[in-house]
Amino acid sequence: MKIKNTFYLLLAFTTLSVNAYANDPLNKPKVWSLLQETPTDMSLWAAYVGKSWVCMNIAEKENIKSWKQMLGSSAPLAQNEQHMRISAEQQKQLETEVHAADDAFWEGEELQEQVTANEILQERQELKQHFEEMEQKMVQTPSAITQLSRNLRENFILIDDEFRMEFESLGLEYTGYWDKYPEGKYSPEKWVHERNIELKNLKKQQFEKIKSSMLASVVSTEGNTGH
Repeated sequence: MKIKNTFYLLLAFTTLSVNAYANDPLNKPKVWSLLQETPTDMSLWAAYVGKSWVCMNIAEKENIKSWKQMLGSSAPLAQNEQHMRISAEQQKQLETEVHAADDAFWEGEELQEQVTANEILQERQELKQHFEEMEQKMVQTPSAITQLSRNLRENFILIDDEFRMEFESLGLEYTGYWDKYPEGKYSPEKWVHERNIELKNLKKQQFEKIKSSMLASVVSTEGNTGH
């Protein structure tokens, strides 16, 4: 009979222990047991979630509201005041846990900001390199003109036609050598050199327009992402 009574006492104690930590969503039984006694204590909720109220997101605040209602409805109607009050040592421990969680949260925010800053810096460096390569390709002398210029006098008519096509591709009119010097008394070498410089300047102007347009698009995209 004595053994049987002891068994029932152990069974009752086990049931009470299980009930004390039942419905513990975040699996923090120590703090949860205190919340079961004082569900309106926000310092306990801060310790339970691991961050202060101002650092919580909407979902976490909604969860706390729901858990408070659940604990409030299941809390005993009458409790001893001494039992309701947490000790100074417990309060100090909880505040330490909350502050530690806050520090970890802000350290994480600072780390994320640093990562974001590094990513932006890398993207800008890559964009700068892209523009440099793009400008170099756009303003360089067309390969056909370079090859034909190796025998400039013999290929001069073809070279002048290449310049005409390059200018027209930019939406510009081209005045050919024979249109300007029908008697052919101007140096062909000097003419090709001058047209090369003129074509480079025109292509550089076009590149700057494209670059400005691309940069404006990037700034707009970053602004939308920031919002």
